[in-house]
Amino acid sequence: MSYPLRYPFSWFLARIGITITININFIYDDEEKVFVATSKDIQGLVLEAENFNTLKKEVEEAISNLLILGYKKSLPKVSTDVIFKDHIVIA
Repeated sequence: MSYPLRYPFSWFLARIGITITININFIYDDEEKVFVATSKDIQGLVLEAENFNTLKKEVEEAISNLLILGYKKSLPKVSTDVIFKDHIVIA
Protein backbone atom coordinates (compact mmCIF):
# COMPACT_ATOMS: atom_id res chain seq x y z
CA MET A 1 0.00 0.00 0.00
CA SER A 2 1.25 3.47 -0.84
CA TYR A 3 -0.09 6.99 -0.47
CA PRO A 4 0.82 10.13 -2.49
CA LEU A 5 2.79 12.84 -0.68
CA ARG A 6 0.50 15.58 -2.01
CA TYR A 7 -2.60 14.09 -0.31
CA PRO A 8 -3.77 15.15 3.17
CA PHE A 9 -2.32 13.30 6.17
CA SER A 10 0.66 11.96 4.18
CA TRP A 11 3.15 12.92 6.92
CA PHE A 12 1.06 11.20 9.58
CA LEU A 13 0.79 8.04 7.48
CA ALA A 14 4.53 8.10 6.77
CA ARG A 15 5.25 8.20 10.50
CA ILE A 16 3.23 5.01 11.04
CA GLY A 17 5.02 3.19 8.25
CA ILE A 18 2.89 3.69 5.14
CA THR A 19 4.93 4.08 1.96
CA ILE A 20 4.59 7.56 0.48
CA THR A 21 4.82 8.04 -3.29
CA ILE A 22 6.32 11.08 -4.99
CA ASN A 23 5.83 11.84 -8.67
CA ILE A 24 8.97 13.03 -10.43
CA ASN A 25 8.95 14.12 -14.06
CA PHE A 26 12.00 13.45 -16.21
CA ILE A 27 12.44 15.15 -19.57
CA TYR A 28 15.25 15.56 -22.04
CA ASP A 29 15.98 19.15 -23.06
CA ASP A 30 17.12 18.83 -26.66
CA GLU A 31 18.26 22.44 -26.83
CA GLU A 32 20.55 22.26 -23.78
CA LYS A 33 21.37 18.53 -24.22
CA VAL A 34 20.56 17.67 -20.59
CA PHE A 35 18.06 15.53 -18.69
CA VAL A 36 15.86 17.48 -16.26
CA ALA A 37 13.94 16.24 -13.19
CA THR A 38 11.13 18.24 -11.56
CA SER A 39 8.35 17.49 -9.10
CA LYS A 40 5.19 19.26 -8.00
CA ASP A 41 5.25 17.08 -4.86
CA ILE A 42 8.61 18.29 -3.51
CA GLN A 43 9.15 22.04 -3.45
CA GLY A 44 12.53 22.95 -4.91
CA LEU A 45 13.22 19.73 -6.82
CA VAL A 46 14.66 20.91 -10.12
CA LEU A 47 17.80 19.08 -11.20
CA GLU A 48 19.65 18.56 -14.45
CA ALA A 49 22.47 16.31 -15.61
CA GLU A 50 24.13 15.29 -18.84
CA ASN A 51 22.99 11.67 -18.59
CA PHE A 52 19.99 9.92 -17.09
CA ASN A 53 21.85 7.70 -14.60
CA THR A 54 23.63 10.69 -13.08
CA LEU A 55 20.31 12.50 -12.78
CA LYS A 56 18.73 9.53 -10.99
CA LYS A 57 21.57 9.54 -8.43
CA GLU A 58 21.17 13.28 -7.87
CA VAL A 59 17.42 12.86 -7.34
CA GLU A 60 18.01 10.13 -4.74
CA GLU A 61 20.40 12.39 -2.82
CA ALA A 62 18.18 15.48 -3.02
CA ILE A 63 14.86 13.95 -1.92
CA SER A 64 15.74 13.49 1.78
CA ASN A 65 17.25 16.95 2.11
CA LEU A 66 14.35 18.69 0.38
CA LEU A 67 11.77 16.84 2.46
CA ILE A 68 13.49 17.93 5.67
CA LEU A 69 13.82 21.54 4.47
CA GLY A 70 10.26 21.71 3.19
CA TYR A 71 8.58 20.40 6.32
CA LYS A 72 7.81 23.02 8.94
CA LYS A 73 8.34 20.83 12.01
CA SER A 74 11.31 18.70 12.87
CA LEU A 75 11.16 15.16 11.60
CA PRO A 76 12.47 12.30 13.71
CA LYS A 77 13.94 10.55 10.67
CA VAL A 78 13.51 10.72 6.93
CA SER A 79 14.32 7.48 5.20
CA THR A 80 14.07 7.30 1.44
CA ASP A 81 14.18 4.22 -0.70
CA VAL A 82 13.86 5.42 -4.26
CA ILE A 83 12.28 3.07 -6.75
CA PHE A 84 12.05 4.29 -10.32
CA LYS A 85 9.11 3.06 -12.39
CA ASP A 86 8.96 3.59 -16.12
CA HIS A 87 5.85 5.17 -17.54
CA ILE A 88 5.92 6.02 -21.22
CA VAL A 89 3.29 8.31 -22.66
CA ILE A 90 2.94 8.60 -26.39
CA ALA A 91 0.87 11.52 -27.62
